[in-house]
Amino acid sequence: MIKALTTGEDGRPLVVIGLSFGNLDRFRAAPGDTFIKVDGKEMGLPVDIVIFSGETEAHCAASLPIGPETKVHIDRSQKN
Repeated sequence: MIKALTTGEDGRPLVVIGLSFGNLDRFRAAPGDTFIKVDGKEMGLPVDIVIFSGETEAHCAASLPIGPETKVHIDRSQKN
């Protein structure tokens, strides 16, 4: 996995995560069980980042600890 912090063309901070085919194979082998955590302190970020997989958006949502303060955005513009 490659992790980078840069600035996007719009001037906003951009976190870039590059997953190898091996990382993707782990996701396909055990959807919902495989989590990759990016330590924000390691990259100088104020937050950590978690990347995970699920069969559908509903499966992904069911895997998250969603509470009243959680802001969720489901991007339905992406094709499988």
